[in-house]
Amino acid sequence: MIRLRGWDAVLGMNRRNARIARENPAEAIRLVNNKYATKQALTAAGAPTSPTLGLLRSRREIATLDWDGLPDCWALKPNQGLGGSGIMLSFGRGRGGWRSSSGRPVTRDMVVEQLRRILDGEYSPRPSDWALFEPLIRAHPDLARLSHQGLPDIRVICVGDEPRLAMLRLPTRFSGGRANLHQRAIGAAVDLDTGRITHALVGKEPTENHPDTAERLIGAAVPYWPHVLDAARRCAAATGLRYLGADIVVDAERGPLILEVNARPGLQIQNVTGHGLMAAGTGTGRR
Repeated sequence: MIRLRGWDAVLGMNRRNARIARENPAEAIRLVNNKYATKQALTAAGAPTSPTLGLLRSRREIATLDWDGLPDCWALKPNQGLGGSGIMLSFGRGRGGWRSSSGRPVTRDMVVEQLRRILDGEYSPRPSDWALFEPLIRAHPDLARLSHQGLPDIRVICVGDEPRLAMLRLPTRFSGGRANLHQRAIGAAVDLDTGRITHALVGKEPTENHPDTAERLIGAAVPYWPHVLDAARRCAAATGLRYLGADIVVDAERGPLILEVNARPGLQIQNVTGHGLMAAGTGTGRR
């Protein structure tokens, strides 16, 4: 277990919530809870994010969807979904429509049913939601080789436009290809100066290699690291948040893309990096 610099440096849940209430305006929180509105704000601020291929606001719009206009590979997401739930992916054309990552058919009827569930608010805290089609993101090869399937991402905690802590989240077989730490994805501390992994955890256990791929993690570099930090820095001005977590992916062709901006980022990054967020602004995140 990584030792923090002192328990007085650790940001607990109560102080985190107080900080959010003090520094993050209600209108900014509402904005980032809306993926489509957030993407518009990021684009206007010159921040890199994935484009929207299609937006459906009601069941009536399913009948007018331009199916032929969809690319072979796409991601279907709830606009206000939580924890990555409700996402459907196409990895190419297949019999009867498209195919999943495992090669299983994804038919038009399956997509229509998923659209109905999303629009009915099944994956949202609200009674109804919107549905977004986006281009499928494929991880940069340098990150894909470190991961077991899924899409690795980078969480950067920012105070205003200044990055404070960063970690790379890598899917594992146990996490089902998801980059969720509570499902035992790998959390890898990333040095803010160099973009290289300094240490990594699976749950509470340190690891130097990925348990499924055997790839060495320590010393591995996140590609486009200066651009990743630049993208994170743009989130505050774009959204109005003063304390935030920027989730960024590195696409194989398009480079860094902001996947999501969190107004209430979790605290696990402190255990992963070995630095407490109470010390933010005093050089934390650099080892």
